[in-house]
Amino acid sequence: MAELEKMIWISIILIAIISVKDKIKLALPILLVSAGLLLSLTRLVPSIEMSPEMIFYLVLPPILFDAAWNTSIPDFRKELPKISVLAVGLVFLTTTIIAFAVHSIIPGFSWPMAFVLGAIVSPPDAVAATSITKNLPIPQKLTTILEGESLLNDASALIAYKCAVAAVLSGIFSFRDAGFQFVTASLGGIMTGLLIGFVFLKLHRYFIGHSSAETFAVVLLPFAVYSLAEHLHCSGVLAVVTLGMFLSWNSFSIFSADSRLQMGHFWDVVIFVLNGVVFLILGMQLPEIISDIPVSGLPVLILYGFLIFVILVVIRLIVLAVFPVFSEKSREMEAGFLSQPKKEYLILSWSGMRGVVSLAAALALPLYDDQGTAIEQRSTLLFITFVVILFTLLIQGISLPKLISMIQPAAQDEQDEETLNLLLLEKSVSFLKDCKADGNLALQAIEKMTEKLEKEKHDIFQKEKSQSVTDQILFRKMYYDLELQLSDHQRKELVKSYHHGDFSLEVIRKKEGELDFWTATVRHEIEALEKTMTSPDQ
Repeated sequence: MAELEKMIWISIILIAIISVKDKIKLALPILLVSAGLLLSLTRLVPSIEMSPEMIFYLVLPPILFDAAWNTSIPDFRKELPKISVLAVGLVFLTTTIIAFAVHSIIPGFSWPMAFVLGAIVSPPDAVAATSITKNLPIPQKLTTILEGESLLNDASALIAYKCAVAAVLSGIFSFRDAGFQFVTASLGGIMTGLLIGFVFLKLHRYFIGHSSAETFAVVLLPFAVYSLAEHLHCSGVLAVVTLGMFLSWNSFSIFSADSRLQMGHFWDVVIFVLNGVVFLILGMQLPEIISDIPVSGLPVLILYGFLIFVILVVIRLIVLAVFPVFSEKSREMEAGFLSQPKKEYLILSWSGMRGVVSLAAALALPLYDDQGTAIEQRSTLLFITFVVILFTLLIQGISLPKLISMIQPAAQDEQDEETLNLLLLEKSVSFLKDCKADGNLALQAIEKMTEKLEKEKHDIFQKEKSQSVTDQILFRKMYYDLELQLSDHQRKELVKSYHHGDFSLEVIRKKEGELDFWTATVRHEIEALEKTMTSPDQ
């Protein structure tokens, strides 16, 4: 009961912080970690213990599943070589270099413990990267690489971590066994995700027509597949990511429109709450972390943490320069000194925030080895990990949006929405022309629909000819604002009718749902338009 009361207070604090977020102008993860630190130091709210099981089995699966679900498979496949360099090559290289640095500069750190720390701090955090770069005007290709890296690097780092921990506990380490474990765990995780996804497709027919049952089943899947993969000694991370991508690829054909809408809204709330609570609790872990460390030793450990942070930044800068992720020479020659590839290089190099997975891995380190001897330097490793996370979030996280604003990378080079609208209209007209009318009424319906679609095509072409890009954007902004005013006016009239008792509550609720859907659609269009207006090309 006490833990439940703590969670209620944490949730109230989370809502209060979010309500003032826009006024403070800080990315939400940074604001929440800072608030958690303040709460831990003032002890206004009892701290909640962040257990590794909570992160690995409750927090990580839904966050990874949601990120995989929203990943473009064609874009991911196109950028896979670059993502692999960052998510596999960079992680293992970082683990090794940090291990050598830690063994050299921190007294008492054995080689196995140094490799444990290297594996812990090597992967950038999926939640931090996507939360901080969300709604920022960066190219789609860069977004795909960042999100793809954050999906896969946890798997590489956790496999390296498990091998290093095994060496700490047993005192024996084998590169051959570690390599074999990496291959088998990775392939096993991918196969587990595909198998569960395929089984779900076969069983899905029993859920047809029950959107609530579909949503509940999809919510349970990430937890189930992660737990199953881990029990099979496979990568739970890769299993969840594979499952998310597999179901996302098939979601257009297996789920109904009602189910997709319901799942979308539900997942938005779940991910929002998880991201918020986990960063707030992360900041509140300070008292527990420093409980076994003498106060006199804290400044030196903070210095070690800062040095590791600097090394992490330098490794990422060098790797991205040596293995050019952006190697479009012609664009570099045309654009001058700060070309588009160089802008993308700077953003990607500075997007290395660490987060909850690193801290959970540090907390999961056992207290004793196989002989029952206490593991030395565990408290030191835990505190240094916390310091590194804070430096990456506070330094890189705060400055990254400012960096993007300063260098202004080009807008997304994807086909714009107007082009997609025209494509769908043309395909729809072609479909209607091939339709066979079964009677006079059917023919009239086809002709009416064809006339409507042709008019929409004509309006788009006329708008493109008669208005500049700036005028088109301003016109759409005014049009959407007018739609919001109309929906608000209709809602007020709806409330009046209900208060006067003119219509039943059932009819009122139905119409209210239609107005809410209309308003949400318009607000979504306005958000997309505002993002276009902030891009440097406009």
